[in-house]
Amino acid sequence: MKARKIAAVLLAVASAALIVLSFFPSVFPGDARTARLLTETLPRLCVSALLLVLLWGREVFPPRGLFWRSLLWSLPCFLVAFANFPYSALISGSARIVRWELLPLFLLKCIAVALMEELCFRAALLPFLREKLRGKRGEFFLSVLLSAAVFGAVHLFNLLFGASLGATALQVGYTFLLGVMFGVMYCVTENVWLCVSVHTLFDIGGLIVTDLGNSGAFQDVVFWCLTAAAGVLCAVHIVLSACLYARRGGRFFFPFRTLRLSRR
Repeated sequence: MKARKIAAVLLAVASAALIVLSFFPSVFPGDARTARLLTETLPRLCVSALLLVLLWGREVFPPRGLFWRSLLWSLPCFLVAFANFPYSALISGSARIVRWELLPLFLLKCIAVALMEELCFRAALLPFLREKLRGKRGEFFLSVLLSAAVFGAVHLFNLLFGASLGATALQVGYTFLLGVMFGVMYCVTENVWLCVSVHTLFDIGGLIVTDLGNSGAFQDVVFWCLTAAAGVLCAVHIVLSACLYARRGGRFFFPFRTLRLSRR
């Protein structure tokens, strides 16, 4: 208990440092692009480590014996992540990767961002909301929607770093939808690491040109067609799974089992 209290204090300090460093990327060595990647990576790794200490236990460790069924269920979510890669733009040359030497740091950044956000919004916030709304009608749907809304609203902070209102509004919208997907995914599989994996892949595809490439456009017709097809398929999968999960009272896989979230 004492260790968790210390971790909570350190988490608050690390979170404050994350916000402050976002305004001062020049404190890190290297050129502007390297400094930005370090700014977006190192503080998030610290926050993630502290979150792991605070959440150590049932929120972190998935149930045994269900990995392959959980992975199979998650395939449409992985499809959304893979559809986010700029395949046609890179093949056609309209977008190029120019800083291959920064690829390891970029991958570490994507892992750090995904790990911190999934631990925070899925492993911490979502169970907290379900506990607070326990017994209320539609608590599962309401908890998922609320956690997704908070996840999307956090991205409004991008306005402070020079992002345009239109781009920020678009980001808030699609991160809300992703938050719904990840929320249902976490409840059904009880495996935050699958959420982290999908989130990491999604960020790699969406940011690789922005962080390591030229300024060429990569969201072309092929990109949007793949995104739309994967999004529709995954949306149907998520809605049907969420309805089935709620109808079974927090049970999904055979044999039926009561989700650990509902036993607190």
